[in-house]
Parts: sequence; C-alpha cells; structure tokens
Amino acid sequence: MAKKRIIKAYEQLPEELVEKIKEKYPDGFDDHLITFTNTRGEIEVALPFETDDTYYLVKMPKSSAAEDEEEFETPAYDEFDNFENLEIGEDVADEEE
Repeated sequence: MAKKRIIKAYEQLPEELVEKIKEKYPDGFDDHLITFTNTRGEIEVALPFETDDTYYLVKMPKSSAAEDEEEFETPAYDEFDNFENLEIGEDVADEEE
C-alpha cells in the first residue's frame, strides 16, 4: 500500500508531528527546505517529511516564503558583468586532484 501524501501548513500540524520534526532535525531544518510554485503561481517554501505511513509536505509561513522569493530574484552572479574575463586564482584547486 502506498503512503498517503499530505500538504499541510506548519501552523496546523499536530504537536506530535512537530515533535517528530524537532527530533529528526535537532539543529534546524533550513538546509532541507524546498521551494515550489503553487496553483496560484506563488512561490511556497516547504519541508518534506516522512513518517511510517505518510509523506508530508509541510508549508512554512508566508513570511519565510517571501524572504526566499526575494533571494531568488537577486542571484549572486548579477554582480559580475562579464564571465569571459574571469580568471581562476592559483588558490583554487583542480577538481581532478
């Protein structure tokens, strides 16, 4: 039998599930968040979380999603005008070594 798949807002999770998430990610779950576009075209931030019988996609509060959306709109490479003139520094090791 396949696992149930549920999308649920973090604020609506039962305390038992919140405790399981805290146990799995004692140092925080920021590095495990994903982004997706909902049916209204808005960017959502969520935490995939799996229990024995259910696969959850836990949506984070909108304030977090808005901050992440702004981050995606201003990528770090915008600071460079011309990639063709970049040089590799001597302190950068070859990946083959």
